[in-house]
Parts: sequence; C-alpha cells; structure tokens
Amino acid sequence: MNYLWEAMLYLKEEGVESHQVRFQVAKVYSAYMEVSNVFLNQTSLEDNGILEVNPFYRFWEIFKDLYAPEATDRIEIKESITNIVLHQLAENDCKSGMTKEFYYKKLLYEDFIVGRYSKDIKVLLELFSDREKEVILSAILCQYEAGSSLDLFKHILSSFIDDNIVYSNRSNPNELIVFIGSKREGILEKKIEFLIAMFLDIRYQITLYFEYHFGIIGVDETMIIDRIAMY
Repeated sequence: MNYLWEAMLYLKEEGVESHQVRFQVAKVYSAYMEVSNVFLNQTSLEDNGILEVNPFYRFWEIFKDLYAPEATDRIEIKESITNIVLHQLAENDCKSGMTKEFYYKKLLYEDFIVGRYSKDIKVLLELFSDREKEVILSAILCQYEAGSSLDLFKHILSSFIDDNIVYSNRSNPNELIVFIGSKREGILEKKIEFLIAMFLDIRYQITLYFEYHFGIIGVDETMIIDRIAMY
C-alpha cells in the first residue's frame, strides 16, 4: 500500500471503515512512499488504527507551512487538522476515477505490452499478477521522478517477497548480496532478475542466494555445514 487511495480501498475490502482510521505524519518516512508502514510489506492497521503518512509526497503545498521546522507549538491541533485533511484527500483520491498517474501507468503498460522496451521485458512482466504489475508501474513512475535508488529496490523486493535481505559490502558499496528465503525456482528467479534489471543501476554487482543463508563468521545460525557458501 503506497498511496492513500490504495490503502483506503484495501482496508475497505478488509472491512475497516474510514472512521476507524486515524492518519498521522510519520516520524520516519521514505521519499518514495506516501503510506509509511512500520514494515514495507505490512497490509493491515496497527491495533490503534493509526496509518502513518508522508504528507509531502504529493501534498507539499498543503502541509509545508503546518509542518515548517520552526512550527513546533500546538502539536495536538496540528495532528487533528492533519487527520481531517488527509481523510478528505483520501476520499477525493478514491472518487477521482482515472488520475494522471493512472493514465501514465496505462500508457507505460501499453508500451511494455507492444514491445517498445524489448520483447524480453514484455514476457517477464507477464509473470506478475495484476496487483503486482500495479506496484511495479507505480515504482517505475517514482523512479522517473526521483531517480533509481537502492531504497526503491528494497521496497519493491519486499512488496513481493516477505523473506529477503539485501546486504551491501562495506568495502565495495557497489557489491550487493541478495538473500531470498525461498527455494530457487524458475519463475521466482526470473521475477527477481526483472526487478534487478528495472530498479538497480548497472554499476551494481549482484549475488543471489536462495533458501540457505550464506555463512557469516561469528553468526552461528548461518554456519551450517553443507548448506552454505562462505562469505
């Protein structure tokens, strides 16, 4: 769930009413995401009904003065105003029909399907479900606006695969090790290769590990004989 409308429509499907949701500005958020969940793959509300949001992702002009660095007083009033305004914006989102972003994603998807970005990408994209395609297209638009980043790749990978860890080599930041806690399987591997090609710069050197974590000296849980590669 990245956008307000995605979150509200999903929660509605799960039986959560709008009045049960309370929006608040996230203490820590990514520039690439509007809904800032504690966990990237989180699909439900916390018990307190709070949904943390990065209001500056799309609504900078609305919130820039309310949350200016020098505006540190009247916290409770600002939180109430934020909740009310975001509820209205979320409702507008859900009723707006085909937004400009939806239109861009539609055109982008059509370009993929007719092979303008190569036939290989067209074939690989068809491995994903409709919901996964929506996430991918949204991420591609984010990449167009803000550029590629390791954070965006981690977000998109976690959107599809719960059990994953991305390591960066301290001595060589361009070397990445990606651990996937599932068995190596043809379609899964092709999906991951697609995400790497789409969302990581060419400078990165990627090593993939499936199912069994590579051995890390000093971490006993990873040092299992005959199941590991030493790193």
